[in-house]
Amino acid sequence: MDRDQFDAPRYVRVMRHPGLWEELLECQQCMGQGVCEIEYGRPDYRTGSGYIDTRSGECPACDGQGYVEPPEDIDDE
Repeated sequence: MDRDQFDAPRYVRVMRHPGLWEELLECQQCMGQGVCEIEYGRPDYRTGSGYIDTRSGECPACDGQGYVEPPEDIDDE
């Protein structure tokens, strides 16, 4: 399988308004699922320190939607 196939941007068809389909970029962090592994701090009360653990949760890059909004073009005038 070609590695470039995974690196190329993928698009998702989404209907955010009735009858209006849009093609938006698929989120690269969660691969369009809206859920990924998230790191969070877990305190250790016996030693007074803690460690980092992972759990499944809402993707922070796309807010659990599975697609990323296109960047707005900024006009420098």
